[in-house]
Amino acid sequence: MIKQLYYLTGLISVMVMMHTAWSSFLLQRKTVKCVRSSFFIKIEMLFVMVSVLLIHCMEASIFAIFYYVNDALPDMETSMYFSLASYATVGYGDVLLPEGFRLTGAAEGLVGTLMVSWTVATLISYFGDKK
Repeated sequence: MIKQLYYLTGLISVMVMMHTAWSSFLLQRKTVKCVRSSFFIKIEMLFVMVSVLLIHCMEASIFAIFYYVNDALPDMETSMYFSLASYATVGYGDVLLPEGFRLTGAAEGLVGTLMVSWTVATLISYFGDKK
C-alpha cells in the first residue's frame, strides 16, 4: 500500500503540473477589450474545447502508461480504455486492475473529478466577463 501511495504522489504531481501549465497558457492568451467577429469567437471556442479534450486525454494517458509499464494491464489499448473510463469516473467494471493497483485505479477517478472541476473553473474565468 505504501508503494501505491508513492506512485500516486508522483502521478498526481504530474497531473497538477500539466493542468497548471494548460490553465496558465489558456488564461495568458485571454483576449482583453478586443472586438472580434463571431467567426473568430467560434474559432477561439473550438481551440479552447479541443485543448480541454487534449489535456484530459493526456492526463489519462499518463495513468495508462503507468498501468502498462507496471504490467497491471495486458496491453496499451486496454490500459488506455481502463484509464479513460476511470478518469471519467464511468468505471464499467469489465476491466479490473490486479490487487496491488486497485488503490491507484480508484484514486484516478478522484483525480479525474478534480481535474474536470479545475477545467470548469478555468473555462469560467476564460469565457467570463472580459473587462
